[in-house]
Amino acid sequence: MKRSHVSWSNLTDQVEGPCVVCGQEVHYVIPSDRPDPAILYHATCDPIAVIRERLKTTPAPPPMPANQTIRFK
Repeated sequence: MKRSHVSWSNLTDQVEGPCVVCGQEVHYVIPSDRPDPAILYHATCDPIAVIRERLKTTPAPPPMPANQTIRFK
């Protein structure tokens, strides 16, 4: 993923990279104060299968400590 500043705006960046579904180049224009997107895909590509696979391989977060949970009586 490559992020570059555009010449026509001080508040806008262009993000380029391969589509996670089809592998072709994708170009996004986003505000410069936003973080990089996690995945890039075309509007006509369906990224749901890729998202499901990533969720399956992501480990579950550890349980919260007892002093940080809400206790109901």
